[in-house]
Formats: sequence, C-alpha cells, structure tokens
Amino acid sequence: LGGTRDVRAPADRAARGSVLQPSELQEIAGTLAAGNHLRTSILRLRGDEESGRDGLTLLAELARQCEPLPELVEEIERSIDAKAEVTDAASPALASLRRNVRIAHDRLQEKLQGYLTSSKYRDAIQEPIITLRDGRYVIPVKAERRSDVRGIVHDVSSSGATVFLEPLPVVELGNTWRELQLEEQREVERVLRELSALAGESAEEIVDTVAALAQLDLALAKAKLGEEMDAVELPHAGEAQPWIVDSGGEMHLLNARHPMIKQDVVPITITVGGEWTALLLTGPNTGGKTVALKTAGLLAVMAQSGLPVPADRASTMPVFASISADIGDEQSIEQSLSTFSSHMTQIIRILKEARPDSLVLLDELAAGTDPIEGSALARAILGRLLEIRCLAIATTHHGELKAYAHTTPGITNASVEFDPETLAPTYHLTIGLPGRSNALTIAERLGLPKELIATARDSIAPDQAQVESLLTDIRRERDDAISARLAEERARNEAEETRAQAKATQTEAEERLAEVEERLDAMVERTSAELEKDAEAVRHLLVEAEAAVERGRAKRAAERLEKALERRKQIEEKREAVRPPKRPPPPKKRAPAADTGPAPRDIEAGDLVWIVGYDRYGEAIGPPDDRGEVELQMGPLTARVRLEQVERVQRPKHKEGAPTDTGTISLSTGDAPIEVPDLDLDLRGQTVDEAIPAVDVYLDRAYRAQLPFVRIIHGKGTGTLRARVRELLAKHPLVR
Repeated sequence: LGGTRDVRAPADRAARGSVLQPSELQEIAGTLAAGNHLRTSILRLRGDEESGRDGLTLLAELARQCEPLPELVEEIERSIDAKAEVTDAASPALASLRRNVRIAHDRLQEKLQGYLTSSKYRDAIQEPIITLRDGRYVIPVKAERRSDVRGIVHDVSSSGATVFLEPLPVVELGNTWRELQLEEQREVERVLRELSALAGESAEEIVDTVAALAQLDLALAKAKLGEEMDAVELPHAGEAQPWIVDSGGEMHLLNARHPMIKQDVVPITITVGGEWTALLLTGPNTGGKTVALKTAGLLAVMAQSGLPVPADRASTMPVFASISADIGDEQSIEQSLSTFSSHMTQIIRILKEARPDSLVLLDELAAGTDPIEGSALARAILGRLLEIRCLAIATTHHGELKAYAHTTPGITNASVEFDPETLAPTYHLTIGLPGRSNALTIAERLGLPKELIATARDSIAPDQAQVESLLTDIRRERDDAISARLAEERARNEAEETRAQAKATQTEAEERLAEVEERLDAMVERTSAELEKDAEAVRHLLVEAEAAVERGRAKRAAERLEKALERRKQIEEKREAVRPPKRPPPPKKRAPAADTGPAPRDIEAGDLVWIVGYDRYGEAIGPPDDRGEVELQMGPLTARVRLEQVERVQRPKHKEGAPTDTGTISLSTGDAPIEVPDLDLDLRGQTVDEAIPAVDVYLDRAYRAQLPFVRIIHGKGTGTLRARVRELLAKHPLVR
C-alpha cells in the first residue's frame, strides 16, 4: 500500500473543473499505481479459477474494484517528475519554450558579464556580481558614478552608496527572457488543466479505488494484528468446525487470551451455552475474574467484527444481537450515584434490552450494599437472565450464590485458581467448581497483623469454614485425579509409540530380508549359468584329453587334464561363494544359543549378542551394570538393554577379543571355529589398487561371520579412494 493517499477530494475538485497542483496529480497517479500493483498481486496469488482453486475470494473481489486507469497514470508520470514539477516531456511546445528561455537567459547573462569585465566600467562597478531585483537582472553601480552607465535603476542599497541598475542594452534581452517565461508558465498551466480534466473524467473510478484500498488496508491490518496475537482466522465457508455459529449456540473459547495483554498471558477456557446459559465466576481478588469476563466480551466483539481471535481453532462463537456489560465503578457525586446505584442503573438498562441472542457480562454482581440483600438481589437478577435464556457471565464474592449456581438448572459455577503455597493467583479458570475468596490469606500476604487475621478466622461461622475446607479438599482430589489421568495418558502414548516403532522395525527387517533373498536368488541364477558353461568346458577338455591318449600324445593329454582339474577347482570355488551362510533367526524368534558359556550376566566387551524383542544383533560395549543393563553398539547407534532381552550368540575365542595375526577374531559357535574380522577396516595410506581388493575380501569375511555392520575408514585426501570405495559399495551384492 506504499504511495497511496486519500485523493478523493482532489478527484472531486477535478471533476468540477478545478486545476489540480502537480503534487495532487502525482498523489493520484501514485495511488492508482499502488492499487494496480495490489490488484495484480492478489489476482495472481488467487490463481486460475478454472483450475478449481478457490482462494482469496473476498480479497479478489476488493482487488477488482481497484481501477488501474493505466492511460491516466502514464500521462501523469510522463508529465510530472518525482519533485512534483512539470517536465519538458509534457508537451513539445513546453520543451521548445524552455529551450528558448535558457538561450535568452544565457544571452542576458553574457551581456551583463561583459559590463562587469569591461575596463570602461571597472571604476563605476561597486562589486562584480549579477543579482536580481523585481525579477530583473541588475549590476551594482556606485551612486556617484551612476551617470557612467546608462540604464534603469531598480533598487538602492540601504546606505545609498550603491544603485542596482539594469543597463539599457540589456533591457530588451531581459524583456525577451521575461516574455518567454510567461509563455512557459501559460503552457504549464495548460498541461495541468488537461491532466486535471483527465483525472476529473475518471473521478468516480478514483474514488472507488480509494475505497477498495481502504478495505484492503483494513484486511491487512486485521491479518497483522492476528499474527501479533498468534490468533486464528475465521474459517472458510463449508469448514466442518466453523467459528461463528447461529444465535443461541454455545460460546466455547478454548485457550483464549486477553488481546490487550502482551506478555505472560495465561490461556483460559470458557464455555457457556447449551447445558447452561449462565456462568458464575468466583474466586479471590486479583485472581483474574474480571480479566476472564473481559476476554469473553472482547473476543465476542472481535469475532463478530471479522477479526482473528486469540484462541484455538476448535472454539465456537455465536452471533449476538447485542453485547452488554456492567464492568467497573461508575459512581458520580454530581449525579448522586453511589457504587451500588451506578451498577443498578446499568443492570436495569441491560435487563430491558436483553434478548435470547444477547451476551450479558456483569462484574461484581450486587456489590456495594448489604451482603444479605445484595445476595438476594443477585439471585433475582440471575433468575431473570435464565428466563430470558441469553448467555450471561457474572462475577461475585457472595458465598450464597455459589450454592444457588450449584442447585439451579441452567447456571454453573466457575472459579479462578489460587495457589495456597505461593499465595498468588494462577489465573487458570476451572468450570464446575466454585472458588474461595481467600480474603484472609491475601490480607495476610499484604501484611495485615496476624492477631487481626486470627480474630477474623475465629469469627467465621463453623458451617461456612467447613464448606470452605470441603472446597479445598475437592480441589486437591480433583488435581490428584487430573495428575493421575495425565500420567496414565502419557504412559499409554509412550507404549503406543514404542509399539509403532517396533512394528516399523520389524517391517523394515522383513523388507530387507526379502530384498537380500531376491538379490541372492539372482546371483545364484547368474552363477549357475556360469557354472554350466564351466562344466561344459571341463567336459570338452576331458574329451580332448581322451582323444590325445588315443593318439598317443601323452604330453597334450596331461595338459588338457591339468586344465580340466583347474576349471573344476574354479567351479568349486564359485559354488562355495554362492552357498548361503547361516542367516540370523527370523523375526519374532529367539536366536539359538551360540555357546554353553557363562550366563548372560557374564557378558563381556566384544560379545556379539541377539536382542530379543528387537530381532537384531548388537555388540556388547562392556559388561552389565548394577541395574542389570548392558550397553550395546547397533550400527551407528548405541542403546542400553536389560539382560532379560539379551542372549549371547558369539564370544571372542581370545580373551577380551584380542586380534589374531590375520587381524581377525576367532569365534566359537559350538561347531568349527570361524574367522570374524574386526568391525573396522582402515584403508588410510593405501592406493586404490591395494584398497579395493581388500574391501572385497573384508566384506566377504564379515558377511560369512554374520556381522550386522562394519566400518570402513578411507580418510579424506584427494577424495579418489572415497569415490572408488563408495562406487564399489553401491554395487556390492553383500552390502545393503
């Protein structure tokens, strides 16, 4: 909206034939340009309606009311510059006149400069400068030498020593310059008159554009306010949970915040309507009752005004025909109104105007008079509001009203909480329970002497004290129940999350196993075809050897036979390579015991164990701790697992997993020992030709040993080794 101005008045004057100033025309062009830019932006964001997208509908309707008027804007911008001056481009005549004005001015200056530099007039000139007097260029001449220079005197200095004289030969040049200036001024006025006429012809469109821009400005201000308050916008038509509901519906404000409180605002939840149409708020002074009352009223007005509302989206707000409030003290000595009288005057007016679709807010109901009579009057007022069936929220300190709200249909208690530990209000609102005033506690916190507090406590009726004690016990039991329910929900959520993670882990393992089996089947099929070719080659070699024997060529027969044996050896090696190793146990089954060694509590660092319930292997980082948990390495992660979930599968043959001469660890599985390589293969310092074969052999040994993971360290360097290693791993059949 930058550059917009309220240009309705200039547009109206232009429509009546007035000539506008350049600055006014410039503001009209700036406003129209801003409207066109906003119109284009909104319509572009809205998208193509034919594509089915339906967004920014209301803003788009406003944007279409912004008339771009590109011809008017272009004409004004061409004719008036940023300094609000008419440019030479406004008309060819103006450009020509200004050029002639400059030429005439230069000639005039040149002629005057000749007088100042002439030796003939040097003694007569008071000072070598050219100045203006009454719009005419003059030179300063000494008064006693004025006869030396023929011309017209336009001014005399205050001392009389200097006369400002226009030489006669310069007069004609000055006249020419002045006449051209007047013609230029008349041309400028003509240009402004034409531009004003163009603006006047579009005055109605200009006024409509300003009105639309004002509406858009308001909409953007609402959005900015909503962002500052972290509020929710009104829902789009057809949403399942609309904010605004029909009259007579329920006002449900979930986690509502007072819009004027900027910091540390405590959200409250207010529900009134449906089962009960009246809400009675009780609790201590400074506890937040009035703030809750004002929050409900302000949010009702904001929602009905189309403003974003600082509450959660699940809230609902009815449409009210009227919102009436009696909040604060309107006592007046001048009008002979006491606190009670001022409240009654307001309440009488409210009761006359209240309808079923009204919202009534009453603060400190029936305060400022005798407690007994005030309590009876408050019950009567609340009863009348219940008969009208309007939504009503009231605050009070009358204890009798708590019982009235508890026993009367259509009205319920609510309270603002007070922390007896810190002696401070929490500002939380609880519906269904009455609150304690805590007047004595607050007075004690503010410094009232203890003996006065004790006297006051002793004077409280026993039944009243018993009721207050009962309220305290109910609140404590309710808080304990809420805490237990929250703990139960938290535990249930954690269990559900753990179950979901386990399910996801099992699914991933099954997918990986299926993929490995598929790749293994493909490799076996490919290798079988190769073995078939090799077997055919062996048979061919044997046939050649037999034929050589028949021909008596013993040497050739021996060569053929040696090659046949070599090919058979290659066949055996290939068969061994594709023979599937022992796989880990299937999911949801315990791994078979790998040895008959010590009990699981005797697990040591380096043991390869099966984790029951997670269906995967891990390497023990150390022995179990005092809590019966062991820390395991599982791929790049570490985890602590209870011993009940651990079953040892393999243990290093050498104590503490000491490496053998070949850099491997010998494990006993109850069968023949197998060679298990270290979890780390360090390639740093090796060339690519050295490292790639080493990686291939290392992966083969690790897979045969059923290692769940390995680490290959290649360093940084030039990056060549890293690239080749990753290229190998991307295609290697044993690497997931």
